[in-house]
Amino acid sequence: MNMTASMNQWTAMDLIVGLSVLFAFAFLAAWIVSPALRAWVERPKYRLQENMRRYDQDQREGRNSPR
Repeated sequence: MNMTASMNQWTAMDLIVGLSVLFAFAFLAAWIVSPALRAWVERPKYRLQENMRRYDQDQREGRNSPR
């Protein structure tokens, strides 16, 4: 197998990995620059925390039915 010839060629895997890294850095830059993007990305986390808090409170108060 001739490794030197294949080392100089771009493969589909190289393209996929390169584009993935590029998009990751682009998203990171947008996340750092935009407070609105950060809030949008983190919104599901806060919704889950609020739902868990409500569930725990309902369990303590003896309410087992969902809202």
